[in-house]
Amino acid sequence: MARHIPMEVRLTRRPVDRTHPGRSVRETDRQDLAILLYAAYRGTIDDEGETFADALAEIDKLFAGGYGEFLPDCSFVIEQGEFLASASLVTWWDPHDAPLVAFTMTRPEARGRGMARTLLGESMNVLLQRGYERLTLIVTDGNAPAQRLYRSLGFQKITDVLTQR
Repeated sequence: MARHIPMEVRLTRRPVDRTHPGRSVRETDRQDLAILLYAAYRGTIDDEGETFADALAEIDKLFAGGYGEFLPDCSFVIEQGEFLASASLVTWWDPHDAPLVAFTMTRPEARGRGMARTLLGESMNVLLQRGYERLTLIVTDGNAPAQRLYRSLGFQKITDVLTQR
């Protein structure tokens, strides 16, 4: 079983790249988010053989509060053509007493273009405007691309942060 690493960042204003304009998540995005989740995780370290039906169940679970209260106004997607290319989905996570990046995902053919960075920046800015001080996430140990992205945005392991307080 994969080990998971909790991380957090103190929120500060972030410049946002407008090359890939995003928009807030809507209730009507459920099916498209499931398609994106299925495509983004397939063949990665986080792929446990889930089906599209499993991906749809995960998105329904997110909207129903299974990962804490979903914050659609702090969650963003980028559309490309008829598909969602990338998404940053944020919830309020009681165990961390802070917002949580429940999912960050990008279609395989759209990776490496800065979309996840853009969306996370948008989420961070809106959360800061709403008075939140930090943002947390949980990443799979060994998911090197995600870990690099999160570290570049200032995320640190929560245990590392706690020893600095």
